[in-house]
Amino acid sequence: MYVIGISSGIKHGHHDGAAVLLRDGELIAAAEEERFTLAKHARGELPRGAIGFCLKQAGITMRDVDFICSPLRTYTNYERRLTEYFRYQFGHSPRIELYDHHLCHAASSYYGSGFSEATVACFDFSGDSSSGLVAHVKGDDFKVLTRFGRHNSLGLYYGMLTQYLGYQMTNDEYKVMGLSSYGSPKYLDEFATILRTDGASYLLDGALDKRQCDAEIFTSDFSTRQERIFTEKLEDILGPRRIRGQALDQRFTDIAASGQKQLEIVTTHVVRSAIATTGCADLCLAGGVALNCKMNMEIAAEPSVGRLYVPPVPHDAGVALGAAMLKCVEAGHKIAPLTHAYWGPEYSNDEIRSTLDKVGAPYEVMDDPIARCVTDLAEQKTVGWFQGRMEFGPRALGNRSILADPRSATMKDRINVSIKYREEFRPFCPSVLYECQDGYFKEAFDAPFMVVTFPVIDSAKEKIPAVVHVDGTARIQSVQADTNSLYTRLIGEFAKASSVPMLINTSLNINEQPTVNAPLEALHTYFCSGLDALYLGPYRLSKPS
Repeated sequence: MYVIGISSGIKHGHHDGAAVLLRDGELIAAAEEERFTLAKHARGELPRGAIGFCLKQAGITMRDVDFICSPLRTYTNYERRLTEYFRYQFGHSPRIELYDHHLCHAASSYYGSGFSEATVACFDFSGDSSSGLVAHVKGDDFKVLTRFGRHNSLGLYYGMLTQYLGYQMTNDEYKVMGLSSYGSPKYLDEFATILRTDGASYLLDGALDKRQCDAEIFTSDFSTRQERIFTEKLEDILGPRRIRGQALDQRFTDIAASGQKQLEIVTTHVVRSAIATTGCADLCLAGGVALNCKMNMEIAAEPSVGRLYVPPVPHDAGVALGAAMLKCVEAGHKIAPLTHAYWGPEYSNDEIRSTLDKVGAPYEVMDDPIARCVTDLAEQKTVGWFQGRMEFGPRALGNRSILADPRSATMKDRINVSIKYREEFRPFCPSVLYECQDGYFKEAFDAPFMVVTFPVIDSAKEKIPAVVHVDGTARIQSVQADTNSLYTRLIGEFAKASSVPMLINTSLNINEQPTVNAPLEALHTYFCSGLDALYLGPYRLSKPS
């Protein structure tokens, strides 16, 4: 049985479109639509490019697919519109099955975890008339304990904070998270009036939500995500907002720290209460708010939490996976745990070479690209690393990555300024050999998807300054040979040369562009940035020193 799961949809407010393909419950292919359209988040797009890739990867046509599965079951006539869409775009529509948005989130995390029982918490902006849920899952039985209302939304809360600080919601929340580490939570009393715990749940002040207060001029979804979503009351509480492009002062930095801290307080409270109700300490997180790795660190440190699993796609791309998983489980198929994220397109050496020859780019052929790459890294060069199948999710995990030496104190600023062209306060993450991570990070567990932050051991901070954030933490990727043997070998050889078993790893892209998919996009990033070298399979490109 072939099942395609999709996310995103026809309305302008939707984003992070993706498609996945499962065969009898086995994941075959998965990718986000932005990698094919080259428009970040692929807003308002059904994932035609990602669907086409999934079919090609499996060697099938749409007529071989048994079900198309999607969230948005509460949307009027959505099944009919999808049927028409697939008939028009692919000449055939399989049966359409619609599921609840947040059950899809929950399924993607729970089945991905491999846990036999879990407490599941989803924190999101909105979908199918709610903004998240808490559930107890045992076997295949999902018992929803709490639903958070559409307007009582943690995604909305953080979106308001993002806009207040002069950034774009549903795009720049990670900037606020990074900025928060530079401030002090001096405004916690103010934020406690904005968002507070309420029994086992929480309550967001509805008088801050412009959708509710000006309902006569706003539809249920914003058309651009650039319109203001908070009322003047937020500025009454916090003072004047930051205008986009305005210099950041300490007040704004402290507001970011306070807003982030209040999110951590509230979500940790919800999780603690949920575990007390379910009696199950193993926790799965999902929803776009679960991309907040600082929050995830605080939740992981909560004494009532046992094991924590956050999937590589907790945001809306993940509902494509969850919808397909739910259908396969209904049909009696087992779902294997999701232990890696390498489910996207792969390009053969011949395809890479053809692209290089077409653009006339000079290159060398490496018998062993790892040996030369280690030399480049040890010589303080920045390296683009394009290998194997593209990652599914927003994090580059060693196949579409920019790599560098974490021992260099100046490397963070160099990459931010001359390669990524982004804010100086933005941190970079380490890919670290799993068996070595306890020597550098406190209370670290297997974290292969770069979605949890850990404190850096004091004695290690001066060894790896480029990946230690200002608050003394790092968002790590645990790397193991059984999921990425080539990348593991690269880090291992670098460890022999440097005595440090990790590398700086950030996505192979320029700021505000999607992570690259194909060789041509990798070349564009290389030639339009300050990258020193690029490895495309066995081919090496370099610039004059």
